[in-house]
Amino acid sequence: MHCSADSSPDFDDPRYDGLKARPPEGCTVVRFEAYFSLRCVRRGATLLDAVAPLCAEIRAEHGLLMTDLGIEGLWEWASDGTDGRGAEVVGQLLLMAAERGPLLGYSLDDLVRFLRTAAAG
Repeated sequence: MHCSADSSPDFDDPRYDGLKARPPEGCTVVRFEAYFSLRCVRRGATLLDAVAPLCAEIRAEHGLLMTDLGIEGLWEWASDGTDGRGAEVVGQLLLMAAERGPLLGYSLDDLVRFLRTAAAG
C-alpha cells in the first residue's frame, strides 16, 4: 500500500497511473479504503525476501516507496516464523521506518546502523 506519512494521496492520484496500467508481475491493483494498494504474490525464502525486491522494483520503475503492508494491530505479536503474522508486523514496521526516517533527516544508512547497533549483543 502507498500511504504516505506526510500526505494521503487518493487512489485516483496520477502518480499511480503507471502502476495501474502495468502492475508488477504477480500483482493486482486494489483500492484499500481511499488508498492505492497492490495485492501481490511473490516468491522468496521469507516474506521480507519477497517484499523487498518488489518494493525496489516499484521504486525504480515508478518512483514510489511502498510504505505499508496493510497490517493493523502492530502491537499484536506472534512468534510464528518468517512468513507468518510476526513477519508481517516486522515488514510493516520496517517499511514505515524506511519512509518516515528520511522525513526526519535520517539516511537509510543511519537506520541500518541503528538496527545493527541496537540489536548487537
